[in-house]
Amino acid sequence: MLLNEVLAQAPAAGDPVKALNSGVQTLNTGAQSVNSSATTLGKIWNMVSPYLIWLLVLGAVAFVVYAVVKWLVPWWRKRRSAAPVSSGPPPMSSNRLLQVRRAFLAGLPWANRAAVVDLPTVVVLGPAGSGKTQLIGLDVDWQRQARQFLPSYTADSLLQVYLGPDCMVQEVSAPLLEDETLQARSALRRMWQKCFSHRQKGLAVIVLDVRWLADTPPDEQRRMAQLLRGKLNLMSEACRGPVETRLCLTHMDGLEGFEDFARLLKKHGVALSFDIPKQGEEGKLASLLEGQEQYLALGLTSLPVDDFERLEHFYSQGGRSFTALGRFVSALLEGDTLSYKPRLTRLFFSSPTPEARASGTLSVEAEENSTQSLRELYLRTHLRRAVLIAVVGCLPVVVAYARFYSLLGDAQAQLQRFEDTVAELKEQGLAGRGEVVEQQVNEAADALLRLNRAERWWPPLSSSFPDEMLDLRQRLARGIRESHLRPALEYCHKLPHDCRPEEVVYLLATLHASNGDGLGTFVSSSVQPQHTRRLRDVVETGNTATATVEKSRTWISALELRESLVATYVLASDTPWERTPPCRRGAVQVSNNNADEDWSCWPYVERLTFESQLKPWVEHFLFLRQTLEAGPKGLAQLDQRRQERERLQAQLADLDVYASLPMVLNLIDASAVQVNTRHFQGIETTVEVLEWLKTNRDTLAAVLRMEEDAYAGYLAVEKMTPSELLTRDGLWLTGNNKGPYRIELLQQSFEFRPPQLSRDLLQALLDSYEKSGRLTVGPQVSPREGQMVLSRTPFEADLKPLVDDFTQRLKNAQLPLEEAAKREAYIQKRVAVFSQGYREGLFHSVRSYRFTAPRRLLLDELARLTQPSSEQVDMLRDVSTRANLEPLDGPYYEPLRNAVAPFRPIVQLMTADKNGFYSALAPYQAIVAQMHDELDAVSKTGQDKAGKDKAGAKDKAAAPPAKDKAAASDEGDPAQSEAGTVELADMMTPLEKVALSMLLEEEGSYLRKAQEWLDQQGITGELRQPFLEPFLQVQRLGKQELESTLSRQWQEASGRMLRPMMERYPFNPESKEDVDPGELEVLRRKDGAFWLFVNQMFSRVCVERGTQWSLRGPLRDKLTLPDEMLLSLSRLARLAKLLWDDEGRPRPLMLKVQPQPLPAPPMTGVFVTMSSLKCGKTAAYGFNQSPTWQEFPLNWWDQQVSSIVLELRSPARDVPQYLSLPWNRSAWSCFRLFEEATLTTDQRRQWSLALQGNNVSKRGVDISFGLKGDPWVPFREVPR
Repeated sequence: MLLNEVLAQAPAAGDPVKALNSGVQTLNTGAQSVNSSATTLGKIWNMVSPYLIWLLVLGAVAFVVYAVVKWLVPWWRKRRSAAPVSSGPPPMSSNRLLQVRRAFLAGLPWANRAAVVDLPTVVVLGPAGSGKTQLIGLDVDWQRQARQFLPSYTADSLLQVYLGPDCMVQEVSAPLLEDETLQARSALRRMWQKCFSHRQKGLAVIVLDVRWLADTPPDEQRRMAQLLRGKLNLMSEACRGPVETRLCLTHMDGLEGFEDFARLLKKHGVALSFDIPKQGEEGKLASLLEGQEQYLALGLTSLPVDDFERLEHFYSQGGRSFTALGRFVSALLEGDTLSYKPRLTRLFFSSPTPEARASGTLSVEAEENSTQSLRELYLRTHLRRAVLIAVVGCLPVVVAYARFYSLLGDAQAQLQRFEDTVAELKEQGLAGRGEVVEQQVNEAADALLRLNRAERWWPPLSSSFPDEMLDLRQRLARGIRESHLRPALEYCHKLPHDCRPEEVVYLLATLHASNGDGLGTFVSSSVQPQHTRRLRDVVETGNTATATVEKSRTWISALELRESLVATYVLASDTPWERTPPCRRGAVQVSNNNADEDWSCWPYVERLTFESQLKPWVEHFLFLRQTLEAGPKGLAQLDQRRQERERLQAQLADLDVYASLPMVLNLIDASAVQVNTRHFQGIETTVEVLEWLKTNRDTLAAVLRMEEDAYAGYLAVEKMTPSELLTRDGLWLTGNNKGPYRIELLQQSFEFRPPQLSRDLLQALLDSYEKSGRLTVGPQVSPREGQMVLSRTPFEADLKPLVDDFTQRLKNAQLPLEEAAKREAYIQKRVAVFSQGYREGLFHSVRSYRFTAPRRLLLDELARLTQPSSEQVDMLRDVSTRANLEPLDGPYYEPLRNAVAPFRPIVQLMTADKNGFYSALAPYQAIVAQMHDELDAVSKTGQDKAGKDKAGAKDKAAAPPAKDKAAASDEGDPAQSEAGTVELADMMTPLEKVALSMLLEEEGSYLRKAQEWLDQQGITGELRQPFLEPFLQVQRLGKQELESTLSRQWQEASGRMLRPMMERYPFNPESKEDVDPGELEVLRRKDGAFWLFVNQMFSRVCVERGTQWSLRGPLRDKLTLPDEMLLSLSRLARLAKLLWDDEGRPRPLMLKVQPQPLPAPPMTGVFVTMSSLKCGKTAAYGFNQSPTWQEFPLNWWDQQVSSIVLELRSPARDVPQYLSLPWNRSAWSCFRLFEEATLTTDQRRQWSLALQGNNVSKRGVDISFGLKGDPWVPFREVPR
């Protein structure tokens, strides 16, 4: 419509330019109406745009699937298809028949193709020779159409296409009909999908030769019916419904009488076509002629005789063909589950004779008003295409407006988010510096840029939304002003002393800049190119901008503003922003009504002066001079003025940045805003200050740099190593900053000499360290005196770098000799302390190694010792690594060389060969392996043997002792015979044997071998202990088992042979039971069973010296025997020597007795004449004479009867009387007699003999004998 209006106005305007202008105005007017449509499209676009990517992906996937199905699948099938048989035709292509149709259409004129496509299609099918071509030639006048340049296509052998006046006929050849392959099915389907639709249902005509029905077997007819049904099913799929199917019987003239029958029906106005019965009534076709018998009667009256006979013959013989037709139709209609059933309508008869042929066999009945419907169809198609062309023509304009509207909405949304963020920051009281909102500003600017780029596609868009575009720019500028510029100016109002005047001027210049004045051009020219290209297309100014040079620092970055935000603000500001009402001249605003807008005014209350702006420099130099004079203590205060120093350095660094201050002042005066330089009182002195600072910049920067170096040197000295500190020439390195620097400022004079100050401060610092003792200990984390060093790391990371660095630095240091000697003494002391701790650490590692394998793990641990990764090897490797500090060159390492010298043998021992093995350690490991093999030699046979021996010994020990003396004398001592078969070597395990060998320090013991190997390696002292630990552990474990074995054997033997005797008399004085003297033969030293057992079991561990038994010399303080065993052996040896001689003969106990004076007569008339002491065959007599000591050999083995007798005589009687005390109930009668006596104070034995008879005092007679040597003492000394 808009285009029509433009074209309508064009002829009325004489001038083409005016016509174009008027057309543009009309288009702009029409854009308002398009705006509503664009709104709807914009909403649709907003709904669709989030899923646009997914739609594109879906489309791409669909295209890929289509390409696969269209090209790849056929290609793959063609590739996988088998090679064609040489005798058969090649496989049919799926486009084979479609190409026939295209060839047919290609032969038609272009103008007639669309009409031909809309014609109904008739498909003629039938067996070979059924007369399909003849039927088409008789019923379709396709040759007349060919003569009128509407040719048919009959060149293909599979399919012929004929064009009739009102239909298009396709003749399916017999080979194609009988083709059952998938390729034929695909080719037919593709072709008929193009021919049929829901409007064009199509028509199928099955042509059958009537003779074929009569002569063909039923099975062949059934097969042909199934082939035809398959093709009809494909037509039904293409039409999406049942296909109308007609049957046509050809060659009817071959039946005698048919022409007469046809003429008779035609005469009576009956057509040669009949309705086909319904489904299930196909049998009625066989009686089709019976329904026409009425005409037979009419023929009888109207036909000649010959004609009637032929007619009758036709009626009688034609039934056979119609019966076959019924069977054929039944086979054709079988099965309808998976396909549409053909809709059979009529049966037609055909023959070459015109009067004997049914008409309209291939014609399609036209519906009423078909011409009108076709016209309406063509009209609708034309209108649809016209609308499509119009839509396609207007779509770019609509899309341009819709896209522009969508982009406008996006820009408004971006700005709204930006404004919400700014409002939120303002509510929270956060003064943003641009980082928070920069991303949102960039996104909003990008949205505006996209709007400008969208205008290129349709120029009228540039004036379509002027208000909205202006509003967007204003909102963007306002947001940047409130969020980025205002916080900086408010800060200067709040703390004016933290903002320099030149900074405030540049901030105000940025605030009032716009894209249409010189101030905005200056601000824009200060933005670096990488930030200006973002909005380069947003606004195009007519003025030529000043060429910008990329700088590392600009006044924008010095003000901590974001260049992208500043550039966007200037380009978004169409006019300079100004406060309403304007700021008052000459002072800050004091009105409370406009307190919120005071931030855009000049922040300084007082007038600026030269002195007030340079006052911070004077105060800082005064502080610096006082700090340096205070020495090292004052250096720590330099950090308190760090912020002030950085501010002064920033002022010097920004001198070039703010060099254009006069030009900025001039641009502010030339700007359209009411604020000018007269509002900035004293700003001209700022220009003078900047000039003075620029003149003295090098000196001022050098002094501030010296201050930084002094504090940095102070901090560095705190962290310096002793070598660096002791060889340092000054507190800091002055380099080229040597001075002197003189500064005259506000009637103050300052002078600084960096080299002298550095040396003086370092000397003062060294003096303070020396007084506090810090120089002696040093700042390094070094071991204290007496502290062990357990790793090599302190040497590598601490001591060696210290000594080497000090040595190297001292060579290059220009220090006095006396000072250098003091610092060398510190290093020597440091090395001495470290060496002592390092030596103790090495010995600690050696002492810490313990081989404490329990008995059950002993063999495994010994086997592990021979492995390259044992704990012992790891310890030795660690000690070797730590002790191998070579090279230790230089005089300072002398204490350390002496400290690691004892470990040099271990270092040599742990030196690996080229294969990584410690060959020097192999002999030691061989000794360990040999010991392991010997300990592991307890095979099953040995274990069984040892077990049997121990069991036998235990059984023998459990044998009851002999109690009968006769049995002992007749049968011999069983203990003696048994003990003779068991020796200590048979009772010991390999562990006990190895341990005993080491305990005895035998020449071939493993401990002796290990010690000899250590002697060969030169390893002495404590360093031998880790190597001896395995052997000592074996010795300890074997010693425990050996002690257990010895104790067990002693307990068994003593319990079997000694304990029964020790519990009886004379060993036990309280026992009533006596030891038979024959039982003591087990104690006979020569051949006693007890001593045989002792010799076999304890001879390797004990030794007899005289009668004293003791451990062998090497075993003293090493082996622990059972309690009182050695004492028992000694006492028993003494007893045996006392009781038997060396030949084993019994030996009397050599006692001495001394008869004492006879007692007084117990009665009158009686005299005591003699006393006697008798023990077996030994007797001693006493008379009234001086007592003398007499030998009294006591046969202990045959004491018989022992008694004490007192002889009494009386003058009245010739026969003496005897008083006696006999002992005859004990084998030890003498011992018991002596023990029955009372021991007097003078060590005499006294017995009291009772008198019997009348006139006798009841007091007994006391008789006494002196006795030297208690005979029972040797027995009682044996521990029980």
